[in-house]
Amino acid sequence: MNKQIFLKWLKINSLCLIGVFIVIFLLVQLFPNVMLGLWGGWASLISMTGVKGAAEFSPNFNTFIRIFSRNSISVFVVFFVGLLLVAPVMMVLYGVFYSLVVSLAPLTGVTFTFFDWILVAIEILFMIISATFASTLATEIFGVKPEIKQFLEWWKRQLTDWKKFWSLPEQKRNWRVVFKENRKEFILFLIIILVLLLFGALVEVWG
Repeated sequence: MNKQIFLKWLKINSLCLIGVFIVIFLLVQLFPNVMLGLWGGWASLISMTGVKGAAEFSPNFNTFIRIFSRNSISVFVVFFVGLLLVAPVMMVLYGVFYSLVVSLAPLTGVTFTFFDWILVAIEILFMIISATFASTLATEIFGVKPEIKQFLEWWKRQLTDWKKFWSLPEQKRNWRVVFKENRKEFILFLIIILVLLLFGALVEVWG
């Protein structure tokens, strides 16, 4: 795995998430009522999916397993999306979500504790790492360099070519070969993500 490509994708994904995080935070300060309405709509949508937070369960091992499983699914989704070179878009969405959670907490009467900040930091970290690792693999598979211009041009071709719109993008290298070549890096990635997931679930349940 090319470390320079990994670092470039890390920069892009981090800027997308943190940049949007800051913008939304500023918008909350300027237009609190509007952003509260936006959050209310988002919260309603999430509740319709049946997703529950740690506060809705009793703090026990079963709760820990549920939260760990929920976060694992989120990581899998981000990783899969990253393999399709859509990670920056996902990072923008997560930036909006986490910024609304953090900045609207005081307006809704919620006390944001030190452990809450740790939890947000952990979740942001494993999302960015998952997106970056997947994007790096996608560069080897599809041959798209971690440059905004080339990234946008590639997606423009994908979206305007209706014959290929409903099919997977053309692979420059077989994904099985790429995964096999990066087996050691993939194992290290899984270990790091596992540690972060476990720590995040511990903080959310017993923090």
